[in-house]
Amino acid sequence: MTSNSEENSVENGHAQLEKIQSEVKLSYQDWYRTGVDFGFYAPAKEACSVSKDRLDKLLHSQDDEFRYGRQEQGIKPGEVLEKLLQLQNEIESKSNKKSPFAKRASDFIYNYAGFGEQISSLVRVLLPESPEYTVTLGMVFLLFKAVVTQRDREEALIGLVESISQRLPVTNFYETVFPTNAMKACVARIYARVMKILDEAIVYFRGWRLNKLVDALIHNKSKFQDLIDDLEVEYKTMQELKDAGHIAQTSDMMDVVTDTNRIVTKLYENFKSQTTAISMSMEILHAKMHTLTTQSNSMMAFEMTKHGRALQEALIGSNPDAAEELDLVLLRDFHLSPKDHWENNGIMEGFSSWSQTRRDLPLWICGTSGPNRDSWVTELSIDIVHALQPQMEVTLLHAFCDVESGASSPAGEESYRLTASGLVKRLLAQLLELHPELAYKHPDVCNNWRFQKAEGSFAKLWGIFEQLAVRISNLFIVVDRVDGCEADEKASVVDDLLPALVNMAVRLSEVTVIVTSIYDPPEMDSPLCYLQLDTRRPRDGRGQRSW
Repeated sequence: MTSNSEENSVENGHAQLEKIQSEVKLSYQDWYRTGVDFGFYAPAKEACSVSKDRLDKLLHSQDDEFRYGRQEQGIKPGEVLEKLLQLQNEIESKSNKKSPFAKRASDFIYNYAGFGEQISSLVRVLLPESPEYTVTLGMVFLLFKAVVTQRDREEALIGLVESISQRLPVTNFYETVFPTNAMKACVARIYARVMKILDEAIVYFRGWRLNKLVDALIHNKSKFQDLIDDLEVEYKTMQELKDAGHIAQTSDMMDVVTDTNRIVTKLYENFKSQTTAISMSMEILHAKMHTLTTQSNSMMAFEMTKHGRALQEALIGSNPDAAEELDLVLLRDFHLSPKDHWENNGIMEGFSSWSQTRRDLPLWICGTSGPNRDSWVTELSIDIVHALQPQMEVTLLHAFCDVESGASSPAGEESYRLTASGLVKRLLAQLLELHPELAYKHPDVCNNWRFQKAEGSFAKLWGIFEQLAVRISNLFIVVDRVDGCEADEKASVVDDLLPALVNMAVRLSEVTVIVTSIYDPPEMDSPLCYLQLDTRRPRDGRGQRSW
């Protein structure tokens, strides 16, 4: 009975939220005059455009879309509070009669309604008969759907919403504030800050599972706190502008204004005509400069990519690159029990400890999963790659050694397994693919002649890689199942490859190295962190682990 009540409550909530998208056309605000704003709303328009482009890339399923910016008629901000409060009252009326879930949902929607009122007021002020700003309300609805019925997400979102609400003016503030150009610019900046927070919140809460792993790996300061601090600065600026407006209004300046009104009007008309001419000239110049810059950047990007591809071909030839190797790993059917997965086996305890206290040392993760099962470490490596690849501030290089690249190739192709030298080539080729500008900025290091000279020497090949890696900030290197890497006549995995990786991670603070294996690490001179977890169930009923 309780389950049916919960499902009905959620369905009713979604139905009410869908109704918020109405067909009402908005009017100009009294203090907004089109044609005299002189571009003070440009930051708001740019933030709106950026959010629409980002959401277009993020949303794939029709069920998740609110058809923002695609409707012929806009959303009426004035109805947002009414509809949310109506939904809150319906759930609150049932909370005493039905499940605790309804009461919790009621509290969540009640808090969210106040936030919706503030956002609605901000959008209503900015709208100059243009429906594009309604993307903000669509983002509010989409953020609601990303967290509803998920208690941990609701609690995290309400904390963020309260931080934003404390730094936004009250609802009727926009209707009484003085319509100065500085105030218009401040309102536009506040809107842009709020849009950025909503952007990040949607991405964060939709990717809740992997973002927990990202927080454990990178351990950065919360990006939301920086955005909230920026919003706080703009809010204080608005308060200062409001106070200045009140002082000016109460001053006895009527006589001066009356005497100089005619002169100011003429000056304003002259200034307006001159500004219009200058604005048109600047727009033409800006368009030409933008076209020239775009063409120049496109040509430069093409040449860098072309040169980088040539160097990658010299390194790995017809062998699979890192992306093809990852595809082969994803095709494998891993045999793991539920307790073997990294979310359940307890490895995150040691993982988080290393991330918070010993990030200056490389990390060796090893373990097995029992008979007739794969090692759980490869699945962890795959999720680390998936979690870090979208992070713009991180450069991720990865290699999966326990893969025979020829196993899924057409008949006649030879099987290819990574060697110590081949692994370094793979990392170097991947680095050039992610940063093709390195070959242009450092031609003395990246050229075919040096690559050919290094072909017979592991030390020279590693030297090229390290000379480029030292120029990259926040570099992550993930080597999975290094025990599957084969030795060749040029280098040994134990004597050459592993010491080189470990020494680089110890010496360079911007480089983080994570190596996984089913075996314990070999004896080495350089220090490293070591996590070992065997998920086979011993006699006491618990897995064996050490870190």
